[in-house]
Amino acid sequence: MATVITEKSITIDQFETMPFEFPVDLVRGEIVEMPPPGGVHGTVCGNVAFELISWTRRSDLGVVTANDSAVVTELDPDTVRGCDVAFVSWKRLPTKKIPKGAFRNPPDLVVEIMSPSDRWNNVLAKVNEYLDVGVIEVWIVDPEDRSVDVYRGDRKPARLANGQTLESADVLPGFSCPVADFFRHV
Repeated sequence: MATVITEKSITIDQFETMPFEFPVDLVRGEIVEMPPPGGVHGTVCGNVAFELISWTRRSDLGVVTANDSAVVTELDPDTVRGCDVAFVSWKRLPTKKIPKGAFRNPPDLVVEIMSPSDRWNNVLAKVNEYLDVGVIEVWIVDPEDRSVDVYRGDRKPARLANGQTLESADVLPGFSCPVADFFRHV
């Protein structure tokens, strides 16, 4: 369960200078601390990042970030979400310079891995924030169900099960991965 740990509104600039021991988001000016998600979450994150990084090394169409990469989803009051994995195309990052702080421009793809403390209503709120700010596609990877829910602003959500293959031709041209590969060793 997330815990709010601030009393006054924090800005993005202030947030980026603060040290934290646990994963945190900045949600409408308040720092929200989350419990460490655990080994299964970390393994699935690594697997997803590996598949996407392998694809970007072949395609050179952008960069993959991981480990709570900060994405600004709202201003005044400020919201910064730490997504588990993201892909940013060179089209959205033409200088090919990764920001030291939060991504002010949205990634093309955001991937969130469900952790034991996550609640679906909170996760769906984050999905909507990402889509509202311009993320093209959001994947919710659920280690419990061994499934991936794919969200886009221009179509209905789709659920892919363990025996299916995930593709995203317009966001990740040429990317194809069996859903089961995200759950190796878990």
